[in-house]
Formats: sequence, C-alpha cells, structure tokens
Amino acid sequence: MAANTSTRTAELERPARSLSWVRIGFWISIVIAAAAVIRRVVALGHPATSGPPQMVALDAVFVSHKALTLAHILPALAFVALTPFLYSRRFAGARWVEQFIFPLGAVVGATAYAMSINTSIGGWLERSAVLLFNTLFLYSLARAWQLRHEASLKMEWMTRAIGILFGIATTRPVMGIFFATSPLTHLQPSQFFGIAFWIGFSINTVAVEWWLRSRYGRAKVEQFAYSGPRDFVAPASCRHRWLRQSADGSAAREQARSFEFPQGRLPALHELSLRSSQTVPL
Repeated sequence: MAANTSTRTAELERPARSLSWVRIGFWISIVIAAAAVIRRVVALGHPATSGPPQMVALDAVFVSHKALTLAHILPALAFVALTPFLYSRRFAGARWVEQFIFPLGAVVGATAYAMSINTSIGGWLERSAVLLFNTLFLYSLARAWQLRHEASLKMEWMTRAIGILFGIATTRPVMGIFFATSPLTHLQPSQFFGIAFWIGFSINTVAVEWWLRSRYGRAKVEQFAYSGPRDFVAPASCRHRWLRQSADGSAAREQARSFEFPQGRLPALHELSLRSSQTVPL
C-alpha cells in the first residue's frame, strides 16, 4: 500500500518538476540574451582596444556594421523582454503584447538574414544555421499570426518561435566553452562559431518541440491560451485538455474534453482557467 502511495505521489509530482525546469530554462535564456545585447551595445559605444585578440577582432567586425547590429539586437531585446507577458496570467489576452511582439519578431528575423551576410564570423557554416533556424522562427511566427484567432494553436506556434529564438542564448555558453578551450584546441572563432550556432539552436529547437508534444506541454499551452479575461473572443469551437486526477485518486491521467462555444464572450472561461491551474501545476 505504501509503495502504491509513493508511486502515485511521484506520478503527480512529475509534471511540477518538468514545468519547473522549463520555467528555469526560460528565465535563464532571457537573462543570457539580455546580457548579450547589453554587452554588445556597450562594445559598440566603446570598442575594446586591448584585451584578448579574439574578442577585439570580434568587436571590430560588429563596429564596422554598427547600424545593422543595433537594428538587430535592440528589437531582439524588446522581443525577449515581452515574452514573459505572453505567459503571465495578469496580461493574458492583452492585445498590446501581440501588437508589439509580431512586428518586432519580423524585424529580428529580417535583420538576422542581413547579419549573416555582413557580419558572419563562422562563414557558411554559421550562415547555414541562420538560414535554417531563422526561417523556422519566422515560419512559426507567421503561423502564430495566421492562427491568431485560434487561441491554443496561436500559443503553440508562438511558443515554438520563442523557443527557437532563445537558441541564441543557448549558443552563448557553447561559445564560452570553445573560447575557454581554445588554448588546447587552437580553434579560432571563425572555426567554431558555426558549430556553436548549430549546437545551440538545435538544442532549443528539439527541446521546445519535445515539450510542445508532451502531454504536460500541451496542457500548459492550452491553459495559457485560455486563461485570458472574460471578454476573450474565441472561435466557434475549441478543445481544451488538462490533467486531472481520477475519481478514486489512483493515478493522474490526461482527459480531453470538447467544449462547443458560440462566437463571442465566454462567461465561464475563468472557471476553465481555474480548473486547469489546479490540476496542472506551474
């Protein structure tokens, strides 16, 4: 009996642990991305003239294309700063967030192509990574815009776009490892930048796709999608899945329920959000 109880407890706690790691990774990515932008802005304003030759050479490349670099990193910083509002209950359904985040994402994607042509450190290996993952980012963003009236699908594609974009944050520690081991490997930035881009963006793309396809990820995406204000305009029909405990408390299982709503306001939407928040821990 005790063994069964401990098994049930472990099954119920697994979603909480999984989502805690997702939340930690989310905020770490934001901090790394913001720090990288701030550091680059400072370097553009005050280029280094002394220090490690590799870093001085890198700063010189970006200084030579200052306008393009700023046109890329400042909208990227704004985009990253807005992402927490998409998943905040307080700002759920706020139209101003999307009114800013979609055009900012488009600018970030467009300037990323230009950056890969003019400031590519890793040559064609880096450009190929930008071409693939930036295209996936823009495609996901476009799908989110196309499905903006379908709350769940819009949130799914927006989360996919954000996860891919945060690959640049994962790339930074990978680059740090290459820089730290360069005295042993004798690799130059032009040799490992492309590899770092492929590693960082691949990790994020696979991770966000795995999470979105997991039952916990699907449940959380739909919880975020339908946790907006009561005047949220929904499509004619929507499908909400959540994790809830079975009647006898023996296990946690996923139950999918269909809800048919008329066009317009959903007077019971806040109840749906409360129920999902009780069964799918943050």
